[in-house]
Amino acid sequence: MTARHQLRVGGRRVGRDRDAIIGATPAPSLGEMLRIARERRGVDIYRAERDTKIRARHLDALEAGDYAALPGAVYTKGFLRNYALYLGLDANEMLERWRVETATLRRTEPVSVAPPRPLAAPRRGLIFTPGILVSALLSVLVIAFLGYVAMQVMRFSQGIEVTVEGAVVRQLDADAETTVLAGTTAPGATLTITGPSDFHATTDADDDGTWSITVPVTKGQNEFTITGIDPGTDRSSPPLNVIAIVPVPATAAPSGAGSSQGLPAISLTLSSPAGGAVLSEVEVTVAGTTSGSRVAISAQRRPVVTIPGVPMRPAGPETPDDPRISPSAAPAGTEPLDISVTDGRFSGDLTVAPGSWTITVRSSATGHADAVETRDVEVRSAAVVVIVTAVGSGAYIQAWEDGEPSTARILRPDRSLTFTAEETILVRTGNAGATHFTVNGEELGALGGLGKVENWLFERGEPPRRSK
Repeated sequence: MTARHQLRVGGRRVGRDRDAIIGATPAPSLGEMLRIARERRGVDIYRAERDTKIRARHLDALEAGDYAALPGAVYTKGFLRNYALYLGLDANEMLERWRVETATLRRTEPVSVAPPRPLAAPRRGLIFTPGILVSALLSVLVIAFLGYVAMQVMRFSQGIEVTVEGAVVRQLDADAETTVLAGTTAPGATLTITGPSDFHATTDADDDGTWSITVPVTKGQNEFTITGIDPGTDRSSPPLNVIAIVPVPATAAPSGAGSSQGLPAISLTLSSPAGGAVLSEVEVTVAGTTSGSRVAISAQRRPVVTIPGVPMRPAGPETPDDPRISPSAAPAGTEPLDISVTDGRFSGDLTVAPGSWTITVRSSATGHADAVETRDVEVRSAAVVVIVTAVGSGAYIQAWEDGEPSTARILRPDRSLTFTAEETILVRTGNAGATHFTVNGEELGALGGLGKVENWLFERGEPPRRSK
């Protein structure tokens, strides 16, 4: 028989025979049976821990019957089954004993009755303790400091603003010698006023931000620039311009002036474009100031300049041996651009093709003589565009665009070819008199005589020239 059949309980052996009569000695508990079996096996609790992989404290709890110290019923049954098999006991019988003992414990455990809970005292209102008062004060101070910092940042990041009373372009009497400039700005700000004839003056704003100064004026247009300086940050305001116009006495108009004779003059000043400007955009911005109410802007292409080494062809019949340039067609112009004047200022964009242009600005107003200003400008394309047209007869054409050759072809009469390059275009024609060129919108006509073989080089920003 195995050890589990040889365990003696009282005066007899305990085995599977449950109906056998048990002696008067009380039966050992489950824990005692486990401990006795372990001691008979000759192992201590730590050896059993290593062999069964069950912690020693859990084995102690099984042998002591302290089931409350075990993790739970599921783990207890698992520990008990593995420990019984390790000790050579009947695992099912040990589990049955465990169920009986735990059921007996549940029946004999005293029922604990929770003592009556005392009535809760009513909650008191908010009590301002010294700690709460200190925390609130610190919070207010932090919020105030952050607000102050934010205000200073906004103050330093934003400059002051200067305003002026009345129109920024004002018409004065013909006998006016001074005018008053007044407005508002930041309290205590210092204002600097500059004007014609090296005029320079300063004034301070009052505590409410108002300021006023009397400035001298002369006949014609007087432009004043006003700048304010913040007393706290020393930051300057954007400049504000005021134009005061004193009418110039009308002079006798030349013969044939018509209805404009004796009318008061209109002031007109162009700020852009500058005379002789070289522009890279086909949209030319024309802007300025005037005392008129309407402004008309137009442009007229200037006549083609003479190409160095190639004189212009005079009027008369064309000869095959004549190597001179045909006169260009009549200078092209643009439709007048009619724009309105706002507070004495005007601005408009005039679209023109590359080439040389004379821009004309005419300002008008009812009861006044028109004022006219002109500007000569040069508009250059960012690329070189050459249009070759066969006129009267065909021509052999070959071109090189930035050094890259194109396919040679015979250009039929009244047909055109367009070549585009960033820097240079070289065109070879077998009939120069019948080959007409248009370079960046400017008509050059024929560059040579009929039947002549010519090589012409067109370079960005340079006049055309012969090439070998």
